Amino acid sequence: MNRPLVTIDLAPHLSDFLFHEFKQDKKTGELMLDGSNDIGRFIQALITVSDRPRKQEIKDSPLTLTLPVQEWTHAIFTENFIYIPEWKQKQLRLYVEAQFRLRLREFFFVGYSKGLKQDAIINAFLEHYNIKNNALNYDTIKKYDYRFRRKMKTVIGEDIASLCS
Repeated sequence: MNRPLVTIDLAPHLSDFLFHEFKQDKKTGELMLDGSNDIGRFIQALITVSDRPRKQEIKDSPLTLTLPVQEWTHAIFTENFIYIPEWKQKQLRLYVEAQFRLRLREFFFVGYSKGLKQDAIINAFLEHYNIKNNALNYDTIKKYDYRFRRKMKTVIGEDIASLCS
């Protein structure tokens, strides 16, 4: 039996992030989701079943995912059509983005605590997660760090102001 496939639209840096998180089928190049990862469990929960094929527009950044076949999903996958509707894909993009930001925040926290500069941390993150090191991805990660540090400065400033009054 062929493994069930589902295609989603995801930004390139988030696709690269998922390639780091999941195994890749060497023959087809597709990502193989499993239930041992929180992201994989979330994606599996978003699968929708239909008795007829659904037409979905192929977006700019399609990513094909291979779903695991388990004894309780075997009949569902062989007798139905599976897909993730657009409104659920939006939820998925938000969740993957949040997971990406958490990992990035952890990376910056450890990097700054070791005295590394922002450029070194960004390059290490891109290399570790095998994200293409181009200007767009570099600037995206730099922007995340800038916004987070600006937010933290605001929070710290408000805390200090509340202590002084």
